[in-house]
Amino acid sequence: MPIQVKRLGRTFFAEVSGLDLRQHLSDDTIAEIRHAWMEHGVLLFRDQQFTTEEQIAYSKRFGKLEHNLRDDNAFVAPLGNLNPDGSIRDPNSDQSKFLRANQLWHSDSAYFAAPAMLSFLNGRVIDPNMPDGHTQWADMQAAYEDLPQSKRDAIEDLVAMHDMQTSRSVTGRVLDPEERQKWPPVYHRMTRIHEETGKKIMYVGSQATQVNGWDVPKSKKLFVELMQHATQEKYIYDHKWTQWDFVCWDNRRVVHRQRPFDEAKWPRVVFRSVVEGTGPDVIEGKGVNEFERFQALHGDRARILAAAE
Repeated sequence: MPIQVKRLGRTFFAEVSGLDLRQHLSDDTIAEIRHAWMEHGVLLFRDQQFTTEEQIAYSKRFGKLEHNLRDDNAFVAPLGNLNPDGSIRDPNSDQSKFLRANQLWHSDSAYFAAPAMLSFLNGRVIDPNMPDGHTQWADMQAAYEDLPQSKRDAIEDLVAMHDMQTSRSVTGRVLDPEERQKWPPVYHRMTRIHEETGKKIMYVGSQATQVNGWDVPKSKKLFVELMQHATQEKYIYDHKWTQWDFVCWDNRRVVHRQRPFDEAKWPRVVFRSVVEGTGPDVIEGKGVNEFERFQALHGDRARILAAAE
């Protein structure tokens, strides 16, 4: 039986029903889910009561996983405001400031040369009375397609430096020397070509720091202009969490942000797993055609995916 998919957003974001992702799914079902991802960008599955091991097993069906930023032996990261003993963490702690950068528009792992492909969040601790703490996604494919042709031409070949410190500076968190060595600045195309669909997107967010060959003020002006365009209400889907929601998205198409909430009052923890990217989108200062690379690597599978789009 085909999976049941219902579009919730204007241009993207859909709910998939009728599946228990903790069970072993057939290859055909996994392929259907992937096709739905390519069409909708973000998928919501309700009531997925994963253990950490089950979330890892499901996530691995879509590719090799990134390690937790803080633990090279873990593939799932608990992101929230609780200490290991279950108490609410001090909102002024370094860890709280580090995670608060997630309230800025971003694409996961933009601080890696090969940025993340897919991300998964499971709402493990969600108070039903919490009024805030939603997550929003913005469709960077639709936003790109609505840009004037002159603007699309202007950003076509631009490469920008992305730096984790740029986003953390907003929340008052300074990376220490060990962190700076672990997460140095990297470079990405401002117009990426989605490797599975061939469609173009704007790739910009809170870690975008400077366009190659431009000064910082001119770069920032462009970043602000593009993000103001891309985060208009018509490109955004706002998701209010319920416990055990499982939301999965394509970092090659969307950016996202967590909305603020009273961190000293409401417990909120989501568990994240991430499928790593195929490879760098910039090599020796020049942009890579990711669609052509994917086709070369995957042949017929790539052509089938593109045709389905």
